[in-house]
Amino acid sequence: MPVDHGEFMEEKIKIANTLVAYLKAIYTIHQQNHWLSKGDHFYGNHLLFQRLYESAQEDLDSIAEKCIGIFGEDSINYNFQLKITQNIMVKYVSQKGLKQSLLVEKDFLKILKTIYVLLKEKEFMTLGLDDMIMSIYSKREESVYLLQQALGIENE
Repeated sequence: MPVDHGEFMEEKIKIANTLVAYLKAIYTIHQQNHWLSKGDHFYGNHLLFQRLYESAQEDLDSIAEKCIGIFGEDSINYNFQLKITQNIMVKYVSQKGLKQSLLVEKDFLKILKTIYVLLKEKEFMTLGLDDMIMSIYSKREESVYLLQQALGIENE
């Protein structure tokens, strides 16, 4: 059966935009929590959220540039990302602070793992993309660890 390259390209673009949108949401949630930090652990949490949103911003920049290089400019379609980002943000609006940040990070790890497997299965993966996804996964895992420590939660 012949391969429909148009269908594959559409799928790659959706995957790329989803990754970018999710990291935009993570960045925004951590930055909002940074601004709203208060209470007994204000300063520590304030600095933690800054560390997390700066890390998310670096990951966002990396994934966006890599996707443009591999899949083209459509992989960072603003309108498509806006819809996804809004859906992600709404999902976590009922949570606040450390817990909100932890939930979005943990969900992103699940999404990233699913996308990684899909990219491999569809043979969309390049060595550089593989390396970058692994690096982002590792940094987001570290974010989960730091948030769990701040919440006093054992590794789940």
